[in-house]
Amino acid sequence: MKKKINIAYKLFAGILVFSAIKTTAQIGFYTATPAQPLHIDAGKDNGSAPDATKISNDVVITSAGQIGVGILNPITKVDLRSANDQRIIGLGTNTQSPSAAGGGAIRYNASGFLEYSDGEQWIALPLTAPTKALVNASKGSAQSIATAASTVITGWTETVDLGAGANGDFDPVNGVFKAPRDGFYLVSFNITLATGNIPKNTFIETAIESNQSTNNIPVFKTVNSYPAFQAGAVSNYIGGNCNAIFNLKKDDTIKFSVKHNIGSARNTLNDSKLNNLSISEL
Repeated sequence: MKKKINIAYKLFAGILVFSAIKTTAQIGFYTATPAQPLHIDAGKDNGSAPDATKISNDVVITSAGQIGVGILNPITKVDLRSANDQRIIGLGTNTQSPSAAGGGAIRYNASGFLEYSDGEQWIALPLTAPTKALVNASKGSAQSIATAASTVITGWTETVDLGAGANGDFDPVNGVFKAPRDGFYLVSFNITLATGNIPKNTFIETAIESNQSTNNIPVFKTVNSYPAFQAGAVSNYIGGNCNAIFNLKKDDTIKFSVKHNIGSARNTLNDSKLNNLSISEL
């Protein structure tokens, strides 16, 4: 009888030791190297050196009770900021009263908007759209435009830039616009060169160029030509303008350039009324 008691005691002690080991160790499902106290590699694809794509199908729970979906080091109670493009939460409709759901609950209204509970009523979240991009700029300083070469126009002075942040959406120093979001943008550009000799068979080309070629004509150009004169060369101002609509993705850029073949460098006219651009998000 004593022998049986000793065996039972040893078995019980072994269970306690095993339990203690399991409660302090990290547990991994389909991964041999768990990154948190609980780590599930749902795709079974991590291997010894998982990249961001492989981690995107992982779920972890930290010692602080933070849940990470597609991310191994969550910094909020629920963190979905993974490397893939499915970082969203799907909300459904709900028939609970606001008091039953509690303050801070969010639900989807079948009429097409979200609501939140303050504990007493369901309140529709505001549907205010972000401020659309709008840029107006002019150039009142001279910039040398070499002959037979495309020159980006820089050194603008902004009058309007509704972009968020201290620098807005347009960099007036470099003359580059960066799209704040996916969308269509209406762009207009006017430039005038200082007065000077205009030989026969010359032209001025104004261009608006985007780095996005997938959904666009990447460059829009307008050419004003001077094919002939009755009495040789003449002296006058020359200028041009260009208008375009671009379908841009977030962070795509637009820049403005001028090209001519007058035969020598020519400055932009130092009159801001004749050198300007505008960009409007549609």
